[in-house]
Amino acid sequence: MKYRVWETSASLLIAYEVLALGYKKSKSIRTPLVFDENNELKKQEPPKHDYANYNQSLALLVLNASILEGTLRSIISEKLSADINEEIEQGKGSGKTAPSKSEQLMYKFRDEVELQGGWENLKNQYSFYFDISLEKATDESTREGVNALFVLRNILAHGTAIIQPSEAMDEEMKDVYPYTWKRKTQRAHVYLKTTFGHDSFFENLAEHAVPEHFMAVTKKFITDI
Repeated sequence: MKYRVWETSASLLIAYEVLALGYKKSKSIRTPLVFDENNELKKQEPPKHDYANYNQSLALLVLNASILEGTLRSIISEKLSADINEEIEQGKGSGKTAPSKSEQLMYKFRDEVELQGGWENLKNQYSFYFDISLEKATDESTREGVNALFVLRNILAHGTAIIQPSEAMDEEMKDVYPYTWKRKTQRAHVYLKTTFGHDSFFENLAEHAVPEHFMAVTKKFITDI
């Protein structure tokens, strides 16, 4: 059986670049015009917490996570295909006319890799097939950055609202709304606060540098893997 393969992560990368260029341009468009005493234009930086960034930055984060997950999934999928072909050739050489048990198991596992999405699934598959821990293959900062990216992606891809408590909530308040949200986003919130310095989840996410930061983390992570 012959078939065609389209690795969508490559096309998503092109889409990301086009959107990112527009995102950078939009920053300069939103920069206010200010003139000095000689009526000469002074360069002004836009407000640090420009929530208009959300219009494009959130889409860039979703694309970023998809590019990372798709790239890593294509690596394991291609390796599986190569191993299956090698198994087929060995079977033919020994006179077999039907798939071996190991070949059937590899078919099944390849289906799992390609059809069952999700970051946690992919980490488990890498651990099983390559004996590589995606958690341990990079430094702590990069690992936390990638985990924060996928927390955000899971929220944004489903169009879910983001809720942040206005005050600290301890374990005793676990039955009080929005404690569950606090637990869900805590790891990402800590990373964003450490990186961008604001107590507010929303102010950190509004920083113009957020998309570029996470793409830099992605490049570092793939290099380490």
